[in-house]
Amino acid sequence: MKTKLFFIALIISSFGYSQTFDNIPMGTGIYINKLIASPSGPDLTNEYIEIRGTANAVVPSDLYFISIEGDGSSSSRGKVSEAIKLGDGTRTFGANGILAIVCNYTDKNTNVVTTNAYSSLISSDATVIVIELTGNDVTGSSSSNVSTKTPDIGYDGNLIDATATYMLISASSNPKSVRIDGTSDATDADGIINATGDHTSWTLYDSITYMDDDYENGAEYGYGQIVYAQPIVGGGSRFITTSATIVEFATTSDANYILRQGTKTGYTADDWIVSANGSNSSVPNWVFSTTSTKVYPDAFAGWEGIKDVYGALNPTAAALYVEDNVLASKFNIYPNPAKGFINIKSKNIDITSVKVYNLLGSKILEKKVLRSNKLDISSLSKGIYILNVKANNSNFTKKIIVE
Repeated sequence: MKTKLFFIALIISSFGYSQTFDNIPMGTGIYINKLIASPSGPDLTNEYIEIRGTANAVVPSDLYFISIEGDGSSSSRGKVSEAIKLGDGTRTFGANGILAIVCNYTDKNTNVVTTNAYSSLISSDATVIVIELTGNDVTGSSSSNVSTKTPDIGYDGNLIDATATYMLISASSNPKSVRIDGTSDATDADGIINATGDHTSWTLYDSITYMDDDYENGAEYGYGQIVYAQPIVGGGSRFITTSATIVEFATTSDANYILRQGTKTGYTADDWIVSANGSNSSVPNWVFSTTSTKVYPDAFAGWEGIKDVYGALNPTAAALYVEDNVLASKFNIYPNPAKGFINIKSKNIDITSVKVYNLLGSKILEKKVLRSNKLDISSLSKGIYILNVKANNSNFTKKIIVE
């Protein structure tokens, strides 16, 4: 019996350690939650990074958020360009499991301070790392415009833009400048993660690539577990690592937002939200374009709720789906924000049912009969919810805020 158990344990162990993504060992439980690497306007105080882990758990001291160059014209393609050290031995994920990173900026010539756009919107349940930058021009959007950064965890408010791969890894030493594709330079890079090198000792928790359409030097390179790729314009080639999921991002506009849906952990288009915002978007009150080709999945087209979920779990497509916009226009729903109750009124339309969902798509309240067209929400905690109203054999949804 002991011999049999030993062999079973050995088999389980071997399978556990064999989980790799193209030569990088994989881990679970820590994920990229939200990433704004290429905001409209200056980057230095408008970028935003969120990591999702276990609520109140200590952030591993060897945890890094890294970027890997993918532009074909760069001699650094296939190399780690930035490595942000997330753990310090005591820092924890927030009470809701979220760790956020933002930057403020002080102009050393004028002493004018530009505060990051997100501070007032981040959930109080999240842990926030605030990097204080100094430099000569907050609008410069370049690393050369940053003189000091405190604390110095390897982030200066200016992540490399597309084409870039973003990874969340554990590494025994700072992985900056580690090459995962090619050898001493990029001349032999082929888009496939090398079988040998320092990266084979990492633990990979999460990764995503955004690939733009300029195809510099005739090619773009992607190394993420999921790759959102713009269409090839004017010829060129894609070099994408073997096991990646490829999603055709049908727009020539660069992606401003990259998010995971809810608590999802996979690498399909239904696990993520990627959007190129419309021209009317502004920091931090982004609006997803109503043109469906600029946001995936389509259910998020026109969604303005992004500004309400900084430092929190993102919604799922199912929670935001609107089936009948015509029906929605015939209802008056107020007050919103609300406390205690919400009025749901319409002339000559009988409501069949009213349901309330949280942003993860879980139903938490349902009423089939409303007295005086009022919905009692006194049992709901403060936060953002999705109201689903069914009437005339159709239904629609609306975001509500409970104070």
